[in-house]
Amino acid sequence: MNWHLDKTRLWESIRRRLTNRRFWRDSGLLMLANIIVMALGLVRVPVLTRILSKDEVGMIGVVASILPFLQLLSLSGLDGATYHYVAKGYPGALRVNIATRLRWSILSTLGFLMGGAYWLWADNPILAGLFTIAALTYPVTTGLTTVAGMLGAREDFGHLFWYRIGEGLTRYVGFGVLLLLPVLSTQVLWFSLANNVALAALQVGVAAWLINQLRREEASPMPLEEQQEMVRYGKHLTALNSISTAQTRVDGLLIGWFLPLNVMADYSIAQLVYTQFKRLWAIYYAVRYPPLVRLPLARRRRRMVLETGVIWAGFVLLGLAAGVALWILVPVILPREYVSSLPFISWLLAAFVVGIPGFFAETYFRTRQDERSQYLLRGAAAVSGVVLPSLFIIFWQAYGVVVGRFVASLVLSVLGVLLFLKDQEKRNAGSIFGSEPGATGSV
Repeated sequence: MNWHLDKTRLWESIRRRLTNRRFWRDSGLLMLANIIVMALGLVRVPVLTRILSKDEVGMIGVVASILPFLQLLSLSGLDGATYHYVAKGYPGALRVNIATRLRWSILSTLGFLMGGAYWLWADNPILAGLFTIAALTYPVTTGLTTVAGMLGAREDFGHLFWYRIGEGLTRYVGFGVLLLLPVLSTQVLWFSLANNVALAALQVGVAAWLINQLRREEASPMPLEEQQEMVRYGKHLTALNSISTAQTRVDGLLIGWFLPLNVMADYSIAQLVYTQFKRLWAIYYAVRYPPLVRLPLARRRRRMVLETGVIWAGFVLLGLAAGVALWILVPVILPREYVSSLPFISWLLAAFVVGIPGFFAETYFRTRQDERSQYLLRGAAAVSGVVLPSLFIIFWQAYGVVVGRFVASLVLSVLGVLLFLKDQEKRNAGSIFGSEPGATGSV
């Protein structure tokens, strides 16, 4: 690699980052929002484990384990394509996304209904009810997830802050219903229904507000050619998402559908903690992707190499601190029967941290719309993410599944670094060390 940056330029780059007030303001807003949401999520865990039985928590986990796979049927990758095109200056991409995803959501709804029919046949009417609730609310909950990306791509971090807070609070509505009406039978069904209805109200309201904003701004309709390219790119990202889902979600599917509900409950707690931790990566991505995609290629590469080292080191330290803290706190704040979730939490946090370089490599190739490299990167990780957990579960049950996921994350990072280095060698060989066409601006 040709990374012979002198010390003066390197320290000047770091100094600019540390004195960039807009970066710290935007990062601070999202950090605060995510700290609040993380706190709400972590508080929700002990409340959930004390109100619902461990089997009911496991049932919620079974529904959650199939959700990422059924999302693919509704063209979930279109959200990423919309984010990309809005960041490039096409706000009308929002309308295209909503119209397209609502149509494709019918397939996801049918998938949930089929799951409900299966569990009814398996003589588990409560799980069947949970799947039915997910089916009926899917188009106006998960089907409208693009609204968050729209706010981020427009760099409207003030409204994104309040959206994240509102999204976190919708997960508490179910607790309110159970407290007000404690005599309700099948509490887990009412809990799930209340949360989904609250989320649907939030998503529909924000989507309507954004559409009205575009109308007021008199945003030009997106050209037909760009619409077609965006949908094509969305299908590409959906295919990538399917590979990524196989890599990161097969473990939950295996545990949820083949192991007892109490094991799924432990794994669900680990997933809740993991999700709160992963929000920190979402902050970085939301703040940095729009400016990075506009940078000249050479500067983008240098900037991303620098940021990879800093962010990864930060996540390593944070992961170690969080792991130690959770081993101390979980036995105190959760019922004793959930202490068995601690090994799952540790392995999932380790899998996330070891995958950070791979996330950076994927982000880089996404800014360039380099589909081949993205497929290679996620394909190799997905193969290991499916094969290893499926093999290890035979010998070590649930622990084998999470170890397989850790190895898959390691594969993602190793291959991501290799592809990044290979891309640089190609550009050095071709003397391409300048700006991309149309890529301007600074960070």
